[in-house]
Amino acid sequence: MESSTAGARCRNCGTHVTQQFARVFGDNGDVVHGCPGCTTYREMQSGGHLPQTESE
Repeated sequence: MESSTAGARCRNCGTHVTQQFARVFGDNGDVVHGCPGCTTYREMQSGGHLPQTESE
């Protein structure tokens, strides 16, 4: 998600998403790594669209 006056954006494809979408489906910093335009809802619900960290 890029912070700008245009609002939140998906880091994967650049599609605009709402702040509410970013809060629900984004990471702990409300950064969106996958949106309905480039990720399935199943992946978003399970967290499969989020980047993996070394501790996982």
